Formats: sequence, structure tokens, C-alpha cells
Amino acid sequence: MPRLDSSPESSTYRDGSIDQPRVSRTWSNPFTLFYNSSDGRESGRGPPSVRLVSGYSTFGIRQRSENDTGKRCSDWLQLFSPFVIEFVGTMFIGLTISLSLGSLNLWGPLAYGSVLLALAFVGGQVSGAHYNPAVTLAMLFCQKMRPITAIGYLVCQLGGGIVAGLLTLFLEDIKGDNAPYPVVGKGHSELQAVVCELLFTIVVVKVMLDADERKLLSLAARHALPEEGTFFGLGVGMATIGGGISAGPISGAVFNPAVGTGLLLVHDHVEKIWIYWVGPVLGAVIASGIWRVTTEWDMAMLDMPFNQTRFEIEPMWRIAVPHVMEFFGTFMVCFVIATTRWGAGAGVPLAPLAIGSMKVAAVYSASQSSMAHFNPAVTAAALFCGLFTREARDMIGWWFGIITAVLYVVAQLIASFAAAGVAAFVLGAPNGYPLANGNYSFHSHLIAEAVFSFLTAYVVLITSDTQGARLHFHESKNRWYQYSLASGFALMAGTVAVGDVSGAALNPAAGTGLPLVAGVARDVPIYWMGPMLGALLAAAAFSIAQVKSRKSVDLPFYRHVGINYDI
Repeated sequence: MPRLDSSPESSTYRDGSIDQPRVSRTWSNPFTLFYNSSDGRESGRGPPSVRLVSGYSTFGIRQRSENDTGKRCSDWLQLFSPFVIEFVGTMFIGLTISLSLGSLNLWGPLAYGSVLLALAFVGGQVSGAHYNPAVTLAMLFCQKMRPITAIGYLVCQLGGGIVAGLLTLFLEDIKGDNAPYPVVGKGHSELQAVVCELLFTIVVVKVMLDADERKLLSLAARHALPEEGTFFGLGVGMATIGGGISAGPISGAVFNPAVGTGLLLVHDHVEKIWIYWVGPVLGAVIASGIWRVTTEWDMAMLDMPFNQTRFEIEPMWRIAVPHVMEFFGTFMVCFVIATTRWGAGAGVPLAPLAIGSMKVAAVYSASQSSMAHFNPAVTAAALFCGLFTREARDMIGWWFGIITAVLYVVAQLIASFAAAGVAAFVLGAPNGYPLANGNYSFHSHLIAEAVFSFLTAYVVLITSDTQGARLHFHESKNRWYQYSLASGFALMAGTVAVGDVSGAALNPAAGTGLPLVAGVARDVPIYWMGPMLGALLAAAAFSIAQVKSRKSVDLPFYRHVGINYDI
């Protein structure tokens, strides 16, 4: 097992070899981040070391070819292409939001998320596909952009938002609830709208920051490829879909100061613009803080000695990082449930899509720093399989794995209560919660919860453990994306399938915090018994069917950076 050396001079391995390629940040122009190796090729065994110095980057990373002389690019078209992409992308996003806003268009959030997903693939390798001042400011706060570049991005984004607003003037002027600009929902205050904009901007920005860092992390792997990390479009698109369905009736669900400014300015509603700046900018600041803390945790893996745990070399407070991410992910998933499921009422028609989409985004964002369970039943399944204790038994003690699992569950439960409280505030009414259908028997409720909790837990166990979704950086191509999609869509399927039977909590945290805050405790036992039974069955199935060639186990306190580089 090699140890990566952060020194720019060499990479040091346990066998004493030091002459290995290294990755460095080399500027060609203010918008492109190149990387190269010391000998111009991938040589030797083991990944190159990463020189993580203070510097700036956009998301776009263009791989330098062997014949590239490294001269500064003087092509004006290439120089300004990031700004053009940001302008055009923001314009299309603003136009899509403007034309799909309104209470009569249930598919508006899907349109917003879809266009953002498509444009992320279009501009990801050119400008970083920000299309959002909140994202650009977060990149600046995290020293991923030069200030002059960030200013240029902000100007182009605002210009794109204004042009989108002007284009709507040439279309039919629709008034009332379907006005072509974001409005605070009836019965809701401006503060409630700000909170919604803040919360979902945190998710969007965190996904973008993680996508940029995964691009850099992939450079530390033997199989670093230009497309590594570009599937962030799915993460940010899903976050927008979930947030749009959840917060659309409250704030308009813009999550973008440029679009909010452009549409409101053109349609002469300047007094509301501050809502779409305060919420997203605060969200960007919070997301930047979360990213800094969690990235210190992730990056330290690159310098971790062989057979040494994070528990042994890091301050104790950093052991809390995985639990913080479990809290964050569980909070967002439960918040979406609480704002789209209305207890005995019908709820939002697209609630399953919102819940599954938010799970995809949350897993994508948190899976490097925690196991991204967001569900006590999944945590229990991992514990039953020994995933928490297998390595801890030899390195620290089996008891530490059990304590870690218990703390996961505690974080998840606290998050569910917090999400219910915040949801009740932004709704101005009791929060939503899963509710079992009284037309079915207790046994029907129990079986429904157990069956689809089995699916949810089994998918997480298989995709996170046997595929090394968050662990093996030398095999990491697109794995985060696969794991997050599998986890989110399994939850979406269960919510649709048994929502009318058991309420489809499929999560003891969501089935405890949300009903209790709303003052309904009737179904809480079902939401513990059913999912835990499903978790036990999933653990048994996983233990029987697990792949024997699994190389290692992902633990929040024990991390390898690959095991065998002699491929």
C-alpha cells in the first residue's frame, strides 16, 4: 500500500521507491487547469502524488497531451468561451424557469432540473457549468477561482438572467399565479421563502464543490480521465428537481440570484430581488464551510500511512465529520418528505420524484465523507453485516464500530426532528409525515415497509461495498454517480409502490421525527419494526451473495487509498 507524499519533489512508497510521476496545478490561462506528470507519462506503480497548493480553478480540467508544449493559449475564442457558456447557459435556465413557473404547471421543477442537467454536460469541461452566482461565489470562497474570473462569470450570469427576462416579454403576458417570474407563495412570508432558497442552494452548491474536488482527486489515481467527475450534472439536476417540487409553492424555487434578478427586474418587481440573493448567498457560504471541513477529512487520506487509521492520526473532533454528513443528508431527505407529504392529505403529486431526487443528490454529496445511509435501517443492515466492525476489530476494537453505528442513528434521528421543525416553519402549518392507510391491516403495513426497506438497504450494501463506490480512487470512474442513482431510485420506487399502503416511510428516522413533531404517533412502531425486519433480511442476503473478491470496507474512520496498484 503506497503512501502519497504531498511534496512536489517526489512520491514516497513503502518499498523506498521515490521516482514516481506527480500531479501539479499548472496555469495555462485563467480558466483552465492543466495537469502533467514529471516524466510526461504514467509510469511506475501507484498513483501520483497531488500537490494541493493554494490556487484557483474552474471545474473544467483539460488534460495536457504528451506533445503539448505548455505555452499559454492566445486563442481569443478559447479565452472567452467560458464566459459565453455561462451567459448562454444562464439565459436558458432563466427562460425555462420563467416559462414553467406557476401553480398550473406541475412539471416545472422537472423542466428546471432537466435543462440544468443538460447544460452541466455542455459546459462542465469549459466553464465549470456554474450558471449561478451562488456557485461562483462558493468557488471563490474556496479559492477555486481567481477573483477576476469570478467577476466575469457574475457579469455574464446576470446578463443571461436579464436577457431571459426580456425574452419572456415577447411571449404572451400571463398574470396572476402563473406570472413568468418567481413569487412568494400565498400564505407564506418572505422569511420562509429565504429559508427554502437557502436550504436547497446548500445542496446544489455542495454538489458542485464536491464535483470539482473529485476531478482533482481523480488526478491522484492511475486511471485519471478527463471525464472523471463530470456526472455532477446528475447530482445538481436531481437536487434542483427535488428542491423545485418541495419549495416551488413557497419561494418559486429559483436557487439562483442571476435568474431571480433578471426575471424580477424586467417585470418590475425589484422589491423582491433581495430574497433570491440573501438565501442563495447564505447557502453558498454555509456550503463552502461544510465543504472545507469535509474536504480536509477526505484529502488527508492521500497522506495517510499504510495500516494507520484516521482515528490514530487526527484530532478527535474530526471523527464527527461522517456524522455531520449523515445529519445533513438525513435532514434534507426528511425536509423534502415533510414539505411534500401531507399526512392524511393527498400530498404533492410528484412527492416520490422529489424524495428520490433529493436522496440522489444527498448521497452524491456525502458519500465521500460518510456511508451516506441517512436511514437507521440501512445503518443497522451495515452493522449486521459487520461493515462497521470488520476492520475496527483489528485496528481499534469491535466496540468502536458499534459506537460509530449508534452515533449514525443518533445523528439521523436528530436530523429528522430538526427537518420536521424547519418544515413546519416554512409551511406555516404542521409538517407532512408518512401515514399508514387505515384500510389495510397492521400486517399489510408491516410487510410493505419490510419489503421495500429490504430493497433500499440491499441496494446500498451492494453498491457501496462491492463496487467501492467511495473508497477506491484508482477505480472510482463514475462510481459515486452509480451509487447515488441506485440508492435514490430504490427509495423512489418504494415510495410509489407502497405509499398508499403503509405511507412508505421506509426509514425509522423519517417515521419517527416527522409524525411526532406533527403530533401523530400511531404508526411509529410500524416504521421501526418493518424497516428493521427488512434490514435484517438485506444483511442476510448480502452476507450470502457478497462478492468474495471485495478488497476492503469503507469505514468513516478507516480509509485506504486503494490496495493493489500492480494492475
